[in-house]
This record gives sequence, structure tokens and C-alpha cells, in this order.
Amino acid sequence: MQNGVWALVLWMLVGDGQAACPAWPQARADREIERLSQQITEWKNAYWQQGSSTVSDEVYDQLAERLAYWRRCFTGEAPAHDASPPLKGEARHPVAHTGVRKLANQADVARWMRGQSGLWVQPKVDGVAVTLVYRQGRLTQAISRGNGLAGEDWTARVLQIPSVPKVSDGVLANSVLQGELFLLREGHVQKQMGGMNARQKLPA
Repeated sequence: MQNGVWALVLWMLVGDGQAACPAWPQARADREIERLSQQITEWKNAYWQQGSSTVSDEVYDQLAERLAYWRRCFTGEAPAHDASPPLKGEARHPVAHTGVRKLANQADVARWMRGQSGLWVQPKVDGVAVTLVYRQGRLTQAISRGNGLAGEDWTARVLQIPSVPKVSDGVLANSVLQGELFLLREGHVQKQMGGMNARQKLPA
């Protein structure tokens, strides 16, 4: 990544928050918005098309929010939702494979938890999203997330993964399960060591 881009990232992260819109002429605002928009698009393309996380989730989320804020300041646009990733593959999901909405801080989490019951917490697993389809107790299809509506047919490769159940019974005999495949690494701390492109290590 170019040094200029990292300078841009660091300046944004150590800025004085979003208390007021930047005091920029419109021409500069347009340049800054375009510059940050292009950078975020590059990160998204690397993630969706190459399976490569070139920036941490925290930095990405902060800069995506900063871009939305600048757009509200200078164009009056409502924050745009992330566009769907490019469609790769034609296997349709029986149920749309969507993501979960993130909360920005501890106060938001506490507010969401009020009145909830039966909550449980697990460590965040950074894997690759997949839909598993079971029919009459057997795994019949595995589909990559793709754009959430359709993805690649991963059935042959997923059937080679020993830890993925090939049969199910009871209420799960006919079911659609959505989750993540991940690679266990002994002593690996992703925050310190990165993802090592583990998303790309499905059996060939």
C-alpha cells in the first residue's frame, strides 16, 4: 500500500472525531471524498474478489463511517449501504445469506441487550461464509456467500472437509445452515499475525 494512503488513514483515525464538518472548500471536499471512496472500493474488491483482507475491520469500519459523514456534510446524501459484492457463481441460496449489523460501541451494545434474554457470547471467528443444505439427512449442497443471493457451488470441496457433518437428523434432517468455515492454527493470534489468506485454503 502506498505511503500516501497510510498517511490519509492515520490522519483520519487521529482526527478530532465528527463533531463538526471539515471547513473545506467544495472542491477540496470533492477530492477528499473521491480519494477515500476509491480506497474503500479497492479494499472491498480485494476482500470479495481475492479473499484478501488488506486492512483491519476496525480501520475499514471507521473510514467507511467517515466517508458517509463527509457525504452528509457536503452533498446531503444519506449514508449508502455497501453495494453487494460481484456475483461469482450461479448457485442460488435457499435463504438469502446476509450479514449482521454491527454496533459501534459498548453503550450501543448495552442498549440493545436491554430486555433481551438467553444471550450467549462467542469469540469472533474470521472465516469464509458458507451455506450448507441438508436434505433427508444428507449434505446435498454447499454454497459460498457470493452476493448473498447466489454464490459458487462448493459442494465437492466442502465434502472433503472432515469437520463438516455430512449427515444430520431430527429437526436438522431438512435444513439450511449458514455459518463460516475457518482454519484452526495453533498459537495463532490474528490481531498480531494477520489472516495469512486462510480464506483461500478450501480444498482444491
